[in-house]
Amino acid sequence: MDRMQPTKNSIRRPARRGPQSDTSGGATGSGTAAQTEPVAVVIVSWNSRGYLAGCLSSLRGLTRPVRQVVVVDNASTDGTPAWLAREFPEVDLLALPTNEGFCRANNLGIRRTRAPFVLVLNPDTELETGFLRSLLPAFDDPDVGLACGKLLRFDRKTLDSAGQELARSRQPLDRGYGRPDEGQYDRDEPVFGACGAAALYRRAMLESIADGDGEYFDETFFAFVEDLDLAWRANKIGWRAAYRHAAVGYHARGGTAAGPLWRRRLAAMLGHRAEVRFHVAKNRYLTIMRNDSVAGYVANIPFIWARDLGTLALLLVTSPGVLVRLWRSRPLFARARAKGRLDARRTRNQV
Repeated sequence: MDRMQPTKNSIRRPARRGPQSDTSGGATGSGTAAQTEPVAVVIVSWNSRGYLAGCLSSLRGLTRPVRQVVVVDNASTDGTPAWLAREFPEVDLLALPTNEGFCRANNLGIRRTRAPFVLVLNPDTELETGFLRSLLPAFDDPDVGLACGKLLRFDRKTLDSAGQELARSRQPLDRGYGRPDEGQYDRDEPVFGACGAAALYRRAMLESIADGDGEYFDETFFAFVEDLDLAWRANKIGWRAAYRHAAVGYHARGGTAAGPLWRRRLAAMLGHRAEVRFHVAKNRYLTIMRNDSVAGYVANIPFIWARDLGTLALLLVTSPGVLVRLWRSRPLFARARAKGRLDARRTRNQV
């Protein structure tokens, strides 16, 4: 189905290009059912013109082409919409009048697609040519609802994410984050979730966890930690996440940041505006309230409370106004608990 000639909504490969090899390595699984199904891509942009050229060009070069690319622009002021129309006319552009946040913008973009698989990409990512050919066979297992590959920084040697795990502190833990890539994650294996910078989702999974009509990402999050929340909701009703090491991409996050992991994370938190700190803290508690079980929370109290005490102390010193906003957000946390009770009634096959 995806071998069709390019249309307005198809990403085209550059002209006069010869046969391409699958540089990512590993089995391609060209005979699998997943390999014949269309894939749509959704990219949320906010003043990201400097990154989009590399991201969209890498999609044009995929050996397994995609059916549709939707760019949802969150009211950029850098001329992104006009530039996209000129340089990448095949892209389906949804230009929003205001910044709706990462979660709502992704939901709007996903709703514009119909493909059985949706690749959510950050604009500051680029993919190797064999990314999809190596990743899609993971979905031959009907229990797999989401999948991810190996993300490196743009230096090509530092790991950004080899899949997400759920830390005992209830933080998202990107495997290998900030460490040299020495082949320690060069094996295919299950993971808890996928980093939202480059996550491939089965549409049936998205529909099975959606709040209402097409709210796949919880829009009360606005941005940050939403990928962990989505993966946790999928996990609760039996979907699994898969990591495929031969599906390689690159993510600009953090650039060439150096030093111990704890220092880099602290510097990142301190470097954020108060608005970002609020969403990061708020979304941590929304995720726990909605997804954690009483038994799971109690078993991990030392780790959770240690993280909370450190975060609250940091906010007290740097952003006391954020603590006030968190206190005023109590209705959101109560609503998250209510959503968790609704989640408990879901089944994977309810779509």
